[in-house]
Amino acid sequence: MSRRSEIPTTPDGLRKYQRVIDDQDICIGCGACVSVCPTNAWELDENGKARLIWDWCIDDFSCVPVCPVNCIWKSGETPEETKHKDNWYRFSRDLSPEEQKVFEEWAKKYGVTGKPAMSQ
Repeated sequence: MSRRSEIPTTPDGLRKYQRVIDDQDICIGCGACVSVCPTNAWELDENGKARLIWDWCIDDFSCVPVCPVNCIWKSGETPEETKHKDNWYRFSRDLSPEEQKVFEEWAKKYGVTGKPAMSQ
């Protein structure tokens, strides 16, 4: 079984995790976050920058301390200007209406207004 298929979910879909936010303007593309994530929720995007696959993140936070340039934060600790940047995250698939509600509640709670990247 792949790590992705083991991601715990509620009957309605996504868990209400805090998650993390990264600043691609600071990211150096080293891949440390990618290598430690137990659910493969990080990828390097087309520019070699870390991008979070939002619906796979489970609050493991192992990515936060391994980042050598400190560009990854827990949602509640993220600098305000970073929360408004686009393309640092994406979804692995179209979210169900219930999952979309979870995402919108998360974004509102943490003041995230940045838009997701298009799915690959």
